[in-house]
Amino acid sequence: MKKLITSFLALALVFTLTIPAMANPFGDVPADHWAYDAVNKAAQAGLLEGYGDGSYKPGQDLTRYEVAALTARVLEKVETGDAEVNKEVVEAINNLANEFNKELAQIDQKLANSKVVTISGQTGVEYKDVELEGNGVKDGEDGKSVVYKDPFTKDFDDDDNDYVDASDYDDDDMITAEEYFKHFADFNVNVDKDGMIADLDIKAVGNYFGNYGNDEDGMNESALELDEISGSITTEDFVATIGDEQGLEWKDYLYFNDDDIDGVIFNSENAQIALGKRDEVRDIAVKYDNLLNLPVNAFVGIEDSTDRNVVAGLDTAFNLAGIEFAGEVAANDTDFEGQLARLGMSKDLGFVKLEGNVESTENFTGIKYDTDEDDGFEGTKKGYDVKATTTLDKVELSALYEDYDYAVESEAETTLAAEVREDNPYTIVGVDVFGNYEYALESEEEIRYVEANKDLGAVALTGIYDYDNTDNLADKVVEVAYAPEFNVRGLKLAPTAKVAAIYDIDNNQAINKEAGVDATYAVNDKVTVSGGYAWADKEDRVDDGMEGEFTTAKAGVEYKVTHSTSAKINFEKADYVNATNDAEDFNTQSITGGVSIDF
Repeated sequence: MKKLITSFLALALVFTLTIPAMANPFGDVPADHWAYDAVNKAAQAGLLEGYGDGSYKPGQDLTRYEVAALTARVLEKVETGDAEVNKEVVEAINNLANEFNKELAQIDQKLANSKVVTISGQTGVEYKDVELEGNGVKDGEDGKSVVYKDPFTKDFDDDDNDYVDASDYDDDDMITAEEYFKHFADFNVNVDKDGMIADLDIKAVGNYFGNYGNDEDGMNESALELDEISGSITTEDFVATIGDEQGLEWKDYLYFNDDDIDGVIFNSENAQIALGKRDEVRDIAVKYDNLLNLPVNAFVGIEDSTDRNVVAGLDTAFNLAGIEFAGEVAANDTDFEGQLARLGMSKDLGFVKLEGNVESTENFTGIKYDTDEDDGFEGTKKGYDVKATTTLDKVELSALYEDYDYAVESEAETTLAAEVREDNPYTIVGVDVFGNYEYALESEEEIRYVEANKDLGAVALTGIYDYDNTDNLADKVVEVAYAPEFNVRGLKLAPTAKVAAIYDIDNNQAINKEAGVDATYAVNDKVTVSGGYAWADKEDRVDDGMEGEFTTAKAGVEYKVTHSTSAKINFEKADYVNATNDAEDFNTQSITGGVSIDF
């Protein structure tokens, strides 16, 4: 036994000779001890952990179980390739494994029966005070808050372009006057146990320190309450995702939007089940693939509210005589009064692809939150279309004939189109060029779009021709953007500048100008200061009535208390002046700050 223990200690030294020395991990091993370096290196290699009180107990004899635990760690390092060992060392490891076979089996069983839970995240406090003043300020629903549309800097309707059509605005597109001082907890819980993996993100928030009264629902406003939970649970049989604004995208008439389900979605081999709730409405959707082992998929959706809507449908896809067929039928409400029927066919002949569709959706009402046209579903449609598509080099050419009756009007149209995709452009003298062209023969509606880009490192050049006779649009845009990055004696600078000249259908010129700079400086390893300034003056290609000048200035400081604890405070001031209507002018200033702890 003594020989084996001696061999083990020697083996531990072999593994740790190349580990750099660090601070003494054990308080009861003095620096002048003969084994100080070996113990220190073995601890850094993960071979020695000591006792719960932080001691090593160098004068105490090792038990067989303790030596077996050390052996297990060595075996793990060898198996994972953490150290390079020669043949003699491997033989010594095998001898140790044989000697402590019984104890190693006990360790394996103990690990197998243990519950593996990992918790990480962040907690802290946040402070925010935003003041908003201006001619265009309006009262919020509570009669106290004031809100305003952000003219330039936010992303209206997920559109990252300068030109937007913002028919409605969400919270990200608004500047809101608000004030709070709250505590929060945002953490992740991961459980891996017996083939089940749960990975959950949990957010909790307690608003308004110092206010111990009850809100309108009778809840104590100072209490930390669950704000959001999302994540997934995975087993061998199914995966369940939990959270708000989840998407199904099964059918364009059945919870098709990417944010339609607030609840849980179960996914198994052949089935998917979605259960959700929004306000007083309960949402249920079921999909089952390969019904009765046939190429048929079944769908059921229930929108359970005062006006309940039930949708049931089937679809199939198969190849017959070289032709791809796809068909579906569906009916809505409990009496199945509304019907949907679609049949699609396609044949790729090599030089040309032929497609055709027949569709009838009269009196059919799907289950959808949003009925915007771009969702791809119209419930009062009947008719057919035929399309031929071919590709010449990078140009996709198509001819589409549609003959559909709608609830409002009948429409037959032939559309000719050509497109060069943005992800596969032509490159001419280093310039990437792409675009599309559409012309409708009957209505004479015409769309032309061509864009050219040249990347010169920190400088980007763009040219655009945008024509649409239905919107009386014929813009020509030339844009130059400059976005370098500098590091001057530890000061990181990121200036930006952009100028776009826009010529409209009557060749009138408008100029959009933007400039700004962001700066950060690490005073030391604990303190970082930041600041920035941005200015924009836009005359065209912004939301209607929002042309004007917008300036923002900001400054902040972050103090890293420890590697896991930080405090920060930021100040921002903004001013907007409408170019055509001073009733839309506003200015805002905000102070935000907080302390956070990572764990």
